[in-house]
Amino acid sequence: MLLGSNHSRLKQALTTSQHLARRRVLPPLPRFFLLAGLCVACTVTLVSSYDETTDRDVTALHKTVGGLLDQLDRNPVPDYPSLKKTYDGIRGDLGATHLRNELRPNNTITVKQLDILRDQLKKLEELHQAGTFNQAMVGPTREILDQTFRAVLKLELEKKALNKTQ
Repeated sequence: MLLGSNHSRLKQALTTSQHLARRRVLPPLPRFFLLAGLCVACTVTLVSSYDETTDRDVTALHKTVGGLLDQLDRNPVPDYPSLKKTYDGIRGDLGATHLRNELRPNNTITVKQLDILRDQLKKLEELHQAGTFNQAMVGPTREILDQTFRAVLKLELEKKALNKTQ
């Protein structure tokens, strides 16, 4: 007898909870507006915020690389050992900027751009060290490097403008 009454109470409780659950569900249109409102209220960050240090460091690095290219634009091109300290400084500065940007959240685009810049500068150094870099290569090399520097700085400035609008 006790088992039967518990069974009927359990059945009644389940029926009541199913009925209440059905009553709490919103019709499709209000659910849509509720979901849309929640999406608008949430901010999804796909790109990191502006970083003044990155902007400043990349600008300074661009100036240093420009100075190196000015030195390489001589006939004859200076030998590698006479510019090794400059290359070392560029590598160190770029490495520090790269590390800083790796540690910032949502910053993969800037890191990829810095990877490209590092690869380009590494190739320049390898060609110079091997003695195969000549004065005729300075112009195209400068254009390629300037394009990469512009991309990094343009992204940072776009982040700055985006931060002002938010």
